[in-house]
Amino acid sequence: VYSKGWKGQTMADILSQDEVDLLLSAVSEGEIAETVDEEEVEQDINLTTYDFRRPERVSKEQLKGLQSLFEAFSREVSITFPPFLRTVVRVDLTSIDQLTYDEFILSVARPTALTIVNMSPLEGNAVMEMSPSMVFPIIDRVLGGKGMTLAEPRELTEIEQRIIHRIVTMLLASLSRAWEQLIEFSLTVEQQESDPLIVQIVAGSEMVILVGYEVHIGDTVGTLNFCIPLLVLNPILDQISQQAHFSRRMSPELTEFTRKTIVDIVSKTLVPVDTVLGNIDLSLSDVANLKVGDVVQLDSSVHDPMVLQVGGLDRFLVQPGRRRDQTAVQLLSMIEEK
Repeated sequence: VYSKGWKGQTMADILSQDEVDLLLSAVSEGEIAETVDEEEVEQDINLTTYDFRRPERVSKEQLKGLQSLFEAFSREVSITFPPFLRTVVRVDLTSIDQLTYDEFILSVARPTALTIVNMSPLEGNAVMEMSPSMVFPIIDRVLGGKGMTLAEPRELTEIEQRIIHRIVTMLLASLSRAWEQLIEFSLTVEQQESDPLIVQIVAGSEMVILVGYEVHIGDTVGTLNFCIPLLVLNPILDQISQQAHFSRRMSPELTEFTRKTIVDIVSKTLVPVDTVLGNIDLSLSDVANLKVGDVVQLDSSVHDPMVLQVGGLDRFLVQPGRRRDQTAVQLLSMIEEK
């Protein structure tokens, strides 16, 4: 710092009392400006943007953990629903967003299929929303149709509500299986509604996690949304982030141990082994007329090798014989997979 009239002399030099008084008076009169090192201030202050209307409280680690869990849920549904609906069902996770509950409610079309879900043992409820383009093809297939959707959405009838209640129960069972490594859910249906404006599980300003899915049922495509308030998830958010961190940082030793454990379990699995003497096609009337003493001619010769089936699949060609006091077969060759 330099004062007017004292060029070349710094505060590091020894000043007399008169010089100090003159310097202080110059500062107070504005002849010397007080300066601040702006670069030093910028280094000390770390500024971040914060929107009080959209406070994001879930970290990136927690979002990755949630994504893993909800992807597991989509896989569970893709496995469970095809046999029930007698068609191909594919569920794709499309988004995981943080927003307020009011924003979620205002984005939902009317009418729709809303289900309030009790998230026990967690405290609070969540909302599952199925679009009409998903609901009506499911109802049509359950009632024996081809899975057609409606041109104009409408509210569900009482019978249709019962069918969707069954579907929601299956979805909640899939969600419980997907999360079972983290928490043992006891999910139940609290209420079913068609108007989103009358469904109020938390205050409108509360933050929620909105999980969006695209559901392919045969040739139709619908949407499934799962809205969970952060107040409900808060007790397990740390566990979710730890699980995501652990799954990404699994050591090679642990991976090899896991592989050996799986191989050990699978190798002890019991499978049926059958020897097929031969086959023949008969009409149902011929089978109905069979009686004791009838002879059925097979399509194989006594000189041909037999087929050994493992788990219902043709695996080996074998020759029949005996080993000590038991009937046995000798393996001749392996049947190549087609």
